[in-house]
Amino acid sequence: MDQLVNLGNRYLSPLLASEITPSMINSYVKKGLMVRPTKKKYTTSNLAELVVISLLKSIYPLETIRDGIKQSLKDNTIEQAYSYFADLFNATLKQVNADNSTFSFNRNDKLILLTEQFSVHSVIYKIIGQKLIELQHTEKDTD
Repeated sequence: MDQLVNLGNRYLSPLLASEITPSMINSYVKKGLMVRPTKKKYTTSNLAELVVISLLKSIYPLETIRDGIKQSLKDNTIEQAYSYFADLFNATLKQVNADNSTFSFNRNDKLILLTEQFSVHSVIYKIIGQKLIELQHTEKDTD
């Protein structure tokens, strides 16, 4: 557990507002977001789950994250699902940091206008993502 907490915090500290704690991990396991460890031993798959949950919990309720993870694992191994998520996350981060990015701005831009723009995008993308997860969940129930 301590090793998982330390690794999670080391990888995610630049991206998260608060540190990961053992009680968070226990909660994620109890709520079905993470696979229960075997004999109290966590695996690299648990670390992958922790990374995804930690990044997504700032925008989605835990139930939505659980549903999304279950849907991702329906047709993929955890390694495939995490690899896709990590590749997408890193590619987007690279795009944001690129000089010619659509996300770029200069010091002459009014920061409040940029803040509002990114906030609006965040809200809209969150709504779209949640609706897509709900739609997939509904389609699964009708299959």
